[in-house]
Amino acid sequence: MTDTTNPTPGTEIDVAALQRRLRRESLVFAAIFALVLFGLSLVLIAWRTEQLLTQLTQDRTVRLLRQVADETESGLRFGVSVADQTVLSERVARLGAAGSPLRGVFIDTDRGEAVLRSGDPELHATIAPRWRQAVIDAGPGHAPAVRNTGRYAWVGAAIFDSTGVPAATLWGALDLAEVRAQARGVALDMVLRALPLMLLALLITWWLLLRWSSRVITSMRGIGSGVGARAIQGSAKQLWLAVVFSAVVAPAAMLWIAREAARPAVTAQIQENADAVGRALSGQVARALSLGVPWSAMNGVDELFRQQLVEAPELNYLALQPPSGPAQNATWSGDAPAQAREDASDFPRRKLTAGDGAVVVGYPADFVDRQLAGMLIDLVLALVIAAVLVRELARGLWRRSLLFPLAAYVQARLWQGLQRRWQKNHTIDQESAQAHERDAAECRAQLIRAARSGSATAETPQVGAQLTLLRLTVFLVALSEELLRPFFTVFASEVRPIDAALSPAMVAGLPVAAFMATLALAQPAGPALARRFDLRWSLMLAALVGTLALTATAWATDAWTLIGLRALGGAAYGLALILVQTAIVRITPPQQRARGLAEVAAAIVAAGIVGPPFGGMIAARAGDGIGFLACALCMVGALLAALRLSLPVPEGSAAAQRGLATSGGWRGYMAVLREPRAIWVILGAALPGRLVAVTILSVVVPLYMNELQQPPAVAGRVLLLYFLCFALTASLAAHWSDLLGQRKPFIVAGGVLSVLACLSLPALGGVWGMAACCALLGFGQAMQSSPQIALTTEAFEGVEASRASATPEQALAAFRLIERGGSIVAPFVTAVAVTAFGYAGAVVAVGLLLSVSTLSLAAGLRNPRTQAAAAA
Repeated sequence: MTDTTNPTPGTEIDVAALQRRLRRESLVFAAIFALVLFGLSLVLIAWRTEQLLTQLTQDRTVRLLRQVADETESGLRFGVSVADQTVLSERVARLGAAGSPLRGVFIDTDRGEAVLRSGDPELHATIAPRWRQAVIDAGPGHAPAVRNTGRYAWVGAAIFDSTGVPAATLWGALDLAEVRAQARGVALDMVLRALPLMLLALLITWWLLLRWSSRVITSMRGIGSGVGARAIQGSAKQLWLAVVFSAVVAPAAMLWIAREAARPAVTAQIQENADAVGRALSGQVARALSLGVPWSAMNGVDELFRQQLVEAPELNYLALQPPSGPAQNATWSGDAPAQAREDASDFPRRKLTAGDGAVVVGYPADFVDRQLAGMLIDLVLALVIAAVLVRELARGLWRRSLLFPLAAYVQARLWQGLQRRWQKNHTIDQESAQAHERDAAECRAQLIRAARSGSATAETPQVGAQLTLLRLTVFLVALSEELLRPFFTVFASEVRPIDAALSPAMVAGLPVAAFMATLALAQPAGPALARRFDLRWSLMLAALVGTLALTATAWATDAWTLIGLRALGGAAYGLALILVQTAIVRITPPQQRARGLAEVAAAIVAAGIVGPPFGGMIAARAGDGIGFLACALCMVGALLAALRLSLPVPEGSAAAQRGLATSGGWRGYMAVLREPRAIWVILGAALPGRLVAVTILSVVVPLYMNELQQPPAVAGRVLLLYFLCFALTASLAAHWSDLLGQRKPFIVAGGVLSVLACLSLPALGGVWGMAACCALLGFGQAMQSSPQIALTTEAFEGVEASRASATPEQALAAFRLIERGGSIVAPFVTAVAVTAFGYAGAVVAVGLLLSVSTLSLAAGLRNPRTQAAAAA
């Protein structure tokens, strides 16, 4: 694509003067990206390996403790109370003989009286009362619960009598030090093997950045001829080479490195699991033989073996080996190929003595290879998070580099090409279309100034610099909450409730509702604070309050305390967001309003991409308490970012002269409610959209994944899909909305996609159904986000001060205030819907509500009265 404007003398770009700086800056960003990408890849793969080793160890311990609980329940069925079962100590001793790294086993009656204390007695004090209540509330037949406290993983189960009444709780403390030492050894091996690959990636990325930047500058110098088009096409080819290397070569090499490094440690854990299952079965076989049951008359063995293989999916073969003759009762798992079952190299087998025979246990030799799909997901996740982190944390450095105007130039030219094709058959907003031309011209001017001055940095416009800091502040504030998302709802459902009659979903929803309520109530305070106080100090105060609230939440043990702290955190979060958006409305011109506000949405989405996966990892690795402290550290970072802000209000500006409802405030907000376009958007799209988002992302996903026995890390990956799809769509939708001067089509299309998201969960079910739901919801809400805010504020833009009933800033505050009403009622609506219809039914219910509101919005914006009001 080319420009029709030829360069004039004195506006030529001196490529030679820029080469040295381009080489230096390209090396810096290549090094940053390579280090972040490979660092995150190694962290995620090492964590995946540790999780796999830990899971194998936990599964072994869970099965052993479940066996003790089953035997204890058998005694209860014969009328022997837990306290009178003297053989419990012998059963617990067998757990130590089984090789599990248990450091303590504790059995208490339902009244809290001690029945058995085995191991370090100080460990017993670390069992949280909410854990005990959670396993009791789960009911008979529920799988044992696993809780992490840093060094130890606690495995707990409730013991019930024949009538289903809880009789006792059983907890075992699993020391993970040995497993984590193995994982560290694997990680070190991966680092040493991946170091040459990282250096190669750094050099290739550096070379590609240099080639790309040189070709873009050549295209800028060749404006008016075919040179520019050919240069941009050449740079596109270089980018495709980078994509191929990043998407194929590097991941394949990393997968091979991870597989070979993890294989020995994982194989050793599988062998221990095989031995533990074999010992348990050999004990039962030995007892049958001692009672005179011959090998050929052991009934029920096949069913027992099938049950064991279901409980131990890492194994795939069980059989009895009499003292003479072939193996009998051979049982295979369903995933073992029939044609490969006779190959001992594919299915190694271990024999455990049982009387005068043995129990044979087999496992797949390619178990590590089966985990490659999960590792590939981690690599893709690392690539996405690396790009997001580099973009957010190095955004200031990026905007001061020469690569920034080059990238902005290419983006502006791409949008110009799309604009020219679109305007052949459609009408576009000329003011928005000219913005891309101005962007390209500004990029050229920055490069010319940099070449002439030879300065270390290119001058960054004031608005751009402040947007960078505002975006970083929002990113860190939002990250403090997104880290909580995978585990907070489960944490809240287990605290001491206000009333025992409340369901876990309702108990979990109350702190969420408190957070959303104070977040909404903080919206009107933002513009008032911005008028009376310095924005920087207001943002710093909000970040400080949020830091204290998150830190204290780590020690909350009852619902009232948790509700109060989350309410305080919601006020801080809401105040920070509205202050940032108020600043953006002030410093951006109307034709770039949607793109300016999209910076806030993009920062929140970036936090959503980074936060949930790492929040789930932190909770699974170190426990909920450390997770809350990590969130508080993010708020500290936001405070430091806000400290660098400088947001002067231009003298005589409309916002400054008219203020924010100077006559008291609420008359302006009421004027917003009387504007037809604004109220249709707020009540027809924004409010139900927030209800659906909070219902799915804050309540249903964590609890539904917990019900499916999935760890917080899986919930984090599912939540990631929402934010990733949002990020891929939001900026594109904002640009097209500005370019076309249209808002309604994007808002309605987003509502339709959100309805389809709600219907996808019952249609697919399970983890995949939840993933599809989050992905479609991300696409839908990205289509709506910036257009609906822009439409609301534009209704009050350009109105004379004498006629003004509300300012755009007030419109934004009213929008956010009413929108958050959906967030407030969402936890209660969800709790009732989950109780009545289950998790999938609750999502469908809010989807039906959203469909009604979307149809009403589409009809309302077609109302002639609305059109007349818009024309006026």
